[in-house]
Amino acid sequence: MDAVRLALALSLALAALACDGRPAPPAPAGGAADPPALAGGAPDPLEPLRRFEASRRAAADFSRQPSSDRLLGPDPIALRPVDPRGRPAAPGAPALLSPLRGRDALVLLDASLRELSRAPAPASPTGVAVLPSGDVFASGEASPALFRYALRGASIEPAGRIELAGVRGVRDLAAGPEGVLYALDERAGALLTLRLGADGRTGGRMEVERWDEPIGAGPFRVVRLARHLLVACLLDHTLVVLPVGEGGRPLSGGAARIRHDGPIWSFDAIETEDGGLLIAAGGVEDHPLDRTGGSFGYIDSFVFLYRVAAGARPEVTRLAAVNVSEHGVLTPKAIALSAVPGSADVRVIATGYGGDRRAELVFRAPGAGSSTAPEVSTRPLAPGVAAMAALGGGAFAYANPLLDAWLLDAGGEVVKRPVHDDGEDARSGEVRLGEALFFTSLMAPWNRTDGPLSRFTCETCHFEGYVDGRTHHTGRGDVRATTKPLLGLFNNRPHFSRALDPDLTTVADNEFRVAGALSGHDPWFSVSREIAPWLADLGVFDVERADRAELSPEALRRALMSFLMEFSHRTNPAVVGRAGFSALERDGARVFRDRCARCHAPVLRSDDPGSAVPFERWEELVFAPEGAIVWGRAGYEKTGVVPYVHEEGARVPSLRRLYKKRPYFTNGSARTLRDVLERARFAAPGAAAVPGAAAAPGAATAPGAFFHDGAPEGLAALDPAAIDALLAFLDLL
Repeated sequence: MDAVRLALALSLALAALACDGRPAPPAPAGGAADPPALAGGAPDPLEPLRRFEASRRAAADFSRQPSSDRLLGPDPIALRPVDPRGRPAAPGAPALLSPLRGRDALVLLDASLRELSRAPAPASPTGVAVLPSGDVFASGEASPALFRYALRGASIEPAGRIELAGVRGVRDLAAGPEGVLYALDERAGALLTLRLGADGRTGGRMEVERWDEPIGAGPFRVVRLARHLLVACLLDHTLVVLPVGEGGRPLSGGAARIRHDGPIWSFDAIETEDGGLLIAAGGVEDHPLDRTGGSFGYIDSFVFLYRVAAGARPEVTRLAAVNVSEHGVLTPKAIALSAVPGSADVRVIATGYGGDRRAELVFRAPGAGSSTAPEVSTRPLAPGVAAMAALGGGAFAYANPLLDAWLLDAGGEVVKRPVHDDGEDARSGEVRLGEALFFTSLMAPWNRTDGPLSRFTCETCHFEGYVDGRTHHTGRGDVRATTKPLLGLFNNRPHFSRALDPDLTTVADNEFRVAGALSGHDPWFSVSREIAPWLADLGVFDVERADRAELSPEALRRALMSFLMEFSHRTNPAVVGRAGFSALERDGARVFRDRCARCHAPVLRSDDPGSAVPFERWEELVFAPEGAIVWGRAGYEKTGVVPYVHEEGARVPSLRRLYKKRPYFTNGSARTLRDVLERARFAAPGAAAVPGAAAAPGAATAPGAFFHDGAPEGLAALDPAAIDALLAFLDLL
């Protein structure tokens, strides 16, 4: 088989160039199952997958391709203790609150994680807070309302709501001891501070004082301590620490900011006696992403320890940076920091969404200077943990959207409590396996963490499938590129900025290859129960049948493809509860039709001009929950955004869910959509060619040419009214 392997390695190395232009990895080094291919014109091992993809595309109605909001299960996404002071609950009494992001519900749990009660929650709920009064509030990333609840015994009951004008959704929520709420508007990058009026407990309409202030791009986690408020901004790669003044108002003038080269996914903090605080944060390696080696370098998961000194200009000191990928903790979304009783030591518990370990790090008397390396111990824990809560006595509860369950960890065997879902989750085991391949290290289980080598998952760069706010070096000349969403791929081919992956079959095969390119293992491998025993919790392995104890290379790729076919964009919060354009949005649709639709085509399949939607139907499909129009095209354009990622320019990208895609342009040079539109220049139809237009490298100079950036002098710009109208329309896509 040596000749077969050599032929396959050469063909696959060439194919790897198709994956967004990634450099070809070294030839694989054996140690895995032989692919079902033969040299000398034998059948392509990917042909069965291409037939599978073709049949699925032929059967799909892309005008009604369901959004993935509910398709991927109930998704318990967060945990909040019922007692805001953190006192353990009595056996059988209410202990925790957990929103089900995929079912628009808030669940009340006891300390054994048994469901006591549930109530309706805002659309796509992700935040929950408990005021000192005992009032409970929940927020949803697709709702402008905060829902209020009352706890009555073992029941949680709706008790009113707060409508937040001008807000599309609230990603996270926290409460202060003064009775204030802190809400994060992820879309606007704003922190909202809300103080309830005197009638806040009447169950009627609430009087609310509200203060809004910009906080950063993509705020998604907020925590209130006694003297500080902390906010993590995903796309800014920043953790903001704000002192709190009278009445609970954050004091932005005394803010400290911790900035990384890459996202921070989690944090916890404790305040110190001198007025400062210690912060533990989980995030990607604080280092530029490096793709020159043929894979993805310097993207291990880390736990960082910081000290923030008190003062008018607080000083931030990094005490430690610990590579937890090497301990099996990947994409740590849940982290807990606590003081070790009777000592000056601190303990960090870190769990990873993408790894199968739980790590405990003990730092010995961390001071203002450099800290010694921590003592690290680990034990198994199924991947998929998104949140954790201490239950007292060393026990922890975990919310696990991957398993659609809560986990109880009391130091012995971890107990799984599946979410009761009334049979609504109709996913196949194949789709669940594909979700695991995307969100865990299963696609490259043998990766190492030496030097630039990293253990990672797709989510390391694509948070929840979207982006990480990075513009990274591609490893090709001086070309840099922003991260692109991996949702909505099924009807948006060819794939990636260079558009060299013609279909999902190629995407899946290349992702296996590039993810593990430097692992020393053949990418054409099988997975057994020994490699990932936790897959049994997904129903992937049949424990009663030995012939189903291993997943073949083809089965793994097909599972990833099946998941990507279901991984459609979530419903846009801007259209929820609406049925038609405002006057401004309708004007924006007309401007888009006249100026933008030639490239960003209103098609249901980006590679099929025949699937174009006539202007008269735009409104209907824009306001449908699926928001199915791609607003993209398979062809290339040179619009002045340089350097070009391909010799013909860049593939016209989809404009679906633009608010989740920052920064903009392939080179990441536009921070906002207004910036994008203010740079736009065009030649009016029928106008003569513009003198000097060739100054824009490789750009079209014919009448009607359009430039996103670097336009020559003399071209027309969008007027302010057109920009405002376009912004209103683009917000709906």
